[in-house]
Amino acid sequence: MNIKDYIASGILEEYVMGVTSEQETQEVKCMSHIYPEIKAELLKLEDALGQYARLYERKPSTTLKDKIFAQMEFKGHEESKESVEEESTASVVKVVPLWSKISIAAAILLGIYAGSLYYDNQQTKADMNALSARMTEMDKQNAVNQDFLAMYKNADMKIVKLSGKEISPESSVDVFWNQKSQEVALNVLNLPKPESGKQYQLWTIVDGVPVDMGMIDKDFQGKILKMKATAGKVIAFAITLEKEGGSPSPTLEKMYVMGLV
Repeated sequence: MNIKDYIASGILEEYVMGVTSEQETQEVKCMSHIYPEIKAELLKLEDALGQYARLYERKPSTTLKDKIFAQMEFKGHEESKESVEEESTASVVKVVPLWSKISIAAAILLGIYAGSLYYDNQQTKADMNALSARMTEMDKQNAVNQDFLAMYKNADMKIVKLSGKEISPESSVDVFWNQKSQEVALNVLNLPKPESGKQYQLWTIVDGVPVDMGMIDKDFQGKILKMKATAGKVIAFAITLEKEGGSPSPTLEKMYVMGLV
């Protein structure tokens, strides 16, 4: 049996309000003894009903009482009414008319419905915000892809493929080198995430000497990374893993990729 479906069916609210049939009443009592979740929900509904009743309880006027008694139909013989009146002289009989039960039930159901609407509205807002954020991210990525495409098509752009070395054979980086402006940008296709305290550094080899071309942003995936402009006769590009902030000279045993111009 699905307990959540049973609770959501509304039978517990009807039980608390006293409008269930005899069979349904016995069923709810039995289920509440078997399943703690149903018992807890019943206690919560009974508490809510009691709070509402106490909040809006009003002492009816004598005239209103007379009207209510006049319209009530009692089972059995006429003497039942007389016995009730006689007992009323010894004790106060508190009558809860049907309209009071209905109004309380309506208020509880309205509260449950309003809570459901509020939850659904909040969930819809969350879904819309998530969708909006996703679309914004897709727009940004599309703009980056367009920039990549423009760079690949640029006739002035020399693309140097940097291939993985022994330390990381699967690594791969594209260098975009503008032959007119000497500007350099990177497209990191595959590089391992650097460990804490480490950062990748780009180098050029000019006349056999390594020249620093700047540090690579740690969040390098899916970005066009602008680096320093080149100077002199460049014969190769390489990337090494250095301490965070860079090194004045490359650590050759930590060279991840390299490519000849």
